[in-house]
Amino acid sequence: MVSEPSGEGERPSPNAIDRIVGRLGAHRSLPAVGATSPAALGPPSPVADESHLTREPVSEVVVDPSSIYVTLELRGASSETLEVTTTQHRLTVHALDAEGRVFHREIELPQPVEPDGVNVTYRNGVLDVTLRRVRAHRTRFKRGT
Repeated sequence: MVSEPSGEGERPSPNAIDRIVGRLGAHRSLPAVGATSPAALGPPSPVADESHLTREPVSEVVVDPSSIYVTLELRGASSETLEVTTTQHRLTVHALDAEGRVFHREIELPQPVEPDGVNVTYRNGVLDVTLRRVRAHRTRFKRGT
């Protein structure tokens, strides 16, 4: 037979939420309920400072009337991880080496270039980038006699 609580002297059973919270507090791998530990959920916190792994390669920029030539030294960088992006005023180079170090360099270009007119060559740890400059419209005129 089923006995019903009489309400006198008996302890009421905890509701489902209290039982779950009690289980979570008893589990060793989870933070204790009500403890002053950091929140278990939320944005991740930084684990390690990896700024010492980032390297800014040495670069040389040469400008002539039709092109801009940029040479960067990426000793040990893998050609498979090499990424070169350009805008009209900026060149960005990003690569990784076998040890996980990051090469990253952003170069402000002295003259505007055509982002689609880029030629990239990578050999023996040296990256050569040739950027075609934007040509200004020239107007020629003759002096009357």
